[in-house]
Amino acid sequence: MPTTSWDLRLHALTAFREAEGHEPSTRSVVPGEHRLALWLDEQRKAARSGRLAILRQDRLREAGFLASGDDGAAPRTGTAWLRVASVAEFLEEEGRLPSLASPTSAGEKRLALWMHAQLSGRGAETEPLRALRSILDAVAVGGLSHTV
Repeated sequence: MPTTSWDLRLHALTAFREAEGHEPSTRSVVPGEHRLALWLDEQRKAARSGRLAILRQDRLREAGFLASGDDGAAPRTGTAWLRVASVAEFLEEEGRLPSLASPTSAGEKRLALWMHAQLSGRGAETEPLRALRSILDAVAVGGLSHTV
């Protein structure tokens, strides 16, 4: 039984496709169909940009509304990916992660603040966040210091 507005919309979308035999169209003049189509379009855009939670991506994929190419595996562009690359580059050059406690530059402090904000758990689980966590896991396995 759907419990959130997101679940209700997915349920309505599935019911529409079963009843009509096709996905809703944004060109439809029928208000309900048009709203469902806009919602589905927004979910696909959010998945491509990494803003849609992985669980929701999985649910859309299971229902047949999200192709495997529509997930967060799109080209790695945007600020979050640039910062993940900066963390990796910093680690390679300095042999440690950026420090929030004793940064050697303003850039290091900004990078450490960004890492801390990403790891605080307030946002959706995104591909850049998973990439950042994999860097931290590699540091933990490698035995490097990673005090943020």
